[in-house]
Amino acid sequence: MLVRQGFLRIAAIAGLAFVLWGETTHSGIVGLHGHLLTTAIVLAVTALGWIGWALAGPLGTSPVVTVFVCWTGLAGSVLLFVHPAPAVCWFTVFACLDAGATRPARIGLPLAGACCAILVAGYLLGRGDLLATLAAVTGVAYVVGTSRRDHARAATLAERGRIAAELHDILGHSLSALSLQIEAASAALDTADDRERALAHLTRAARLTRSGQEETVAAVRTLRDGAVGVHDLVRNLIDASGMAVGLTVHGKPRPLSAATGMAVYRLLQEALTNASKHAPGGHAEVILSYLPDRLTVTVDNATAGGADVVSGGQGLPVMRERITRIGGTLATGAAGGRWRVEAQVPA
Repeated sequence: MLVRQGFLRIAAIAGLAFVLWGETTHSGIVGLHGHLLTTAIVLAVTALGWIGWALAGPLGTSPVVTVFVCWTGLAGSVLLFVHPAPAVCWFTVFACLDAGATRPARIGLPLAGACCAILVAGYLLGRGDLLATLAAVTGVAYVVGTSRRDHARAATLAERGRIAAELHDILGHSLSALSLQIEAASAALDTADDRERALAHLTRAARLTRSGQEETVAAVRTLRDGAVGVHDLVRNLIDASGMAVGLTVHGKPRPLSAATGMAVYRLLQEALTNASKHAPGGHAEVILSYLPDRLTVTVDNATAGGADVVSGGQGLPVMRERITRIGGTLATGAAGGRWRVEAQVPA
């Protein structure tokens, strides 16, 4: 953010210098008497607003920055009224664009309206046909700014929803499993006074707690950094599964996007939970195959009765929806007393 602000400040000052150089040395629009003096004064006032905006911002929504944005937009419109020239329209256009993109409507809309009104008044008073075009450009700039703001807001809400869903799934899965282990430990003590079995359940609960904490940290890191290597997540899932799981990797591993990485993680979590539920004490095999344009994820495990439903509170439809959402495919099926889940995702 600081680097971007620094770059924008340099660009704003350099652009202003170029405009001032062109208008004072080539156009002959400024002077010390009459209309030329008026133009020089308005140009100086507009330039001061632009400089203040650049130094106080140019990004941000603080009251000081807002004042300089409004200052620049209104003074720039007056400058166009006095001297209708394309070279000096940028003050008003950029101010209205920023007003639409970052200022609330109660500020941005009156600013854009006032700027357009000044330009239209100049056109109606015969100060130049160009002012009608510049008024339209100013209005369009404000609309474009509001569209950018709406798009950014929608993207932010979508990302927040995705983060909330991931954390909800992690905590829901971990806490449900933890609750079952604690209840089992309590039952072992109450009904049979079996301290050894109760201790085993509590040990399992402690492992689930650590696993849930690691999952949460990994998910937050993944969503923050935007990329993830799945191997650490897979190992955590294998350790928490409570069954013998083999891991085979084909090809050269590479990081996945946050969306793909979390979808793969959920797939493995559901498949291993399902295997543990329907074939306790059995063996499962996880295979990761890195191909040039995709990753194939396979979970193969023995079944006790041919389970065909994914457990863990999600179910096969949700698993398929997750994979389809990122442009992947999912196939499941039973054969020869074993159950296979296979997904292909872009990578």
